[in-house]
Amino acid sequence: MGPPIARGGQATVHRATHVSLGRDAAIKIFHPHVWDDPAFRARFRRECEALVALEHPNVIPVLDAGEADTGWIVMHLATGGTLADRLAAGPMHADEALDVLRQVAAALDAAHAEGRLHRDVKPANVLLEPHGHAWLADFGVARAVGNTTTVPGQMIGTAAYMAPEVIAGDRARPSADLYAFACMAFEVLTGRRPFPDAEVGTVLFAHLERTPPRARSINPALPKRVERVLSQSLSKDPRDRPRSATALVDALAAAMPSPDATRPYAQAAPAPARRRVRRGMGIAALGAAAAVLVGGSIAGYALLSPGSPTASAPAAQVPLPPIPTPGGEVTGREAPADVIPGSRAADRVAATTIDGATAYAVNAGPGRSPEAVATSISSALADSGLLVDDLGLAGDGSVAIARQVTDFLLRGDTWAVAQVPGARAGDPDRVLVIRGTNGTPARTAEELSEARPASLIAPR
Repeated sequence: MGPPIARGGQATVHRATHVSLGRDAAIKIFHPHVWDDPAFRARFRRECEALVALEHPNVIPVLDAGEADTGWIVMHLATGGTLADRLAAGPMHADEALDVLRQVAAALDAAHAEGRLHRDVKPANVLLEPHGHAWLADFGVARAVGNTTTVPGQMIGTAAYMAPEVIAGDRARPSADLYAFACMAFEVLTGRRPFPDAEVGTVLFAHLERTPPRARSINPALPKRVERVLSQSLSKDPRDRPRSATALVDALAAAMPSPDATRPYAQAAPAPARRRVRRGMGIAALGAAAAVLVGGSIAGYALLSPGSPTASAPAAQVPLPPIPTPGGEVTGREAPADVIPGSRAADRVAATTIDGATAYAVNAGPGRSPEAVATSISSALADSGLLVDDLGLAGDGSVAIARQVTDFLLRGDTWAVAQVPGARAGDPDRVLVIRGTNGTPARTAEELSEARPASLIAPR
């Protein structure tokens, strides 16, 4: 047995020589501190069972396996590194990316056809050969579909590639593997994961509630049709995803222009500089799911009468503002100002409904600026006992989120507040307020920020 070539949380992989077969191999030896767990040993045996049962040209071959003081598996030695290594080395060309994805898709579909889930599809578990052959490996968390030997509610997999329904506590199904495969396809074609945050809790929340970024916002060289395929494949609803990994790759291939060996598609564009939000927001603050945007400006001024420099006429009423939505400007119904904490009677408030949430646009009354209105609303929400913090959005925007302290996933009544530009050039800023449940305000703010980059600003 030679030196280690890879280490993980469960095992170390060494380069070795299989004496009986007279060939180089890789031996995976599980760590003693995990081998003591009976459930882990059962999963080890399932890994052996899964790999032996899956005879496929793109599933890593198992040469031997056993257990004594710990468990070990002898596998074919792939000498080209992992797909994760390949991505770290630079962008992949379109033909190379699709070739690797198609091989992995074939292996994954074969596993599903045999009634098995992989449950940890990611670039680090795709092994490559120098000539381009790809292997799907590490079925260490694979299990038979319908098998219930794992702890109910336990999440198995890697956060960056985990399906929303699994995070929510549902049983993993082939569609969860397809979501992970779609995350990997997104990474291969853009050079970046859909949700690259380093904090696990933030990533899990993003898979549950946030809209994935548009692929072309990261890599503008991608065709629009490819972006649409990736967006559909990353749907929160499993029923909207492709029926197989091969179907996903077929759709990507059909969306590509004619092959161009000189054009890399995984060349990630530099990330836009994000406006620094005033208050740092960890996963606890990410729980706040209502977006409140308030905009307005002084629309009525004191009019001096000709006879007296100090006398003033009544201020003109400010106009009713249109309501900005991800789909465009909406003319809402007029609402009383007191429906929004911190607003005043002279403010003009319009209201509409978006996905079950109520969205308000506020024009500031005479003598108040949009910034003052937004700050007043944010402060009033905080005074009511809600936790208020800033949430950075895609598109370089931000909103103030107000939620119950324990509502980390924004399931309950939540608000968000931000200032947004007027509907037309020269119009005063407005304050948009979105109140709702089940994360709708945060999702709506995210979609609006993507549609109108750098337009949402949380109150200071």
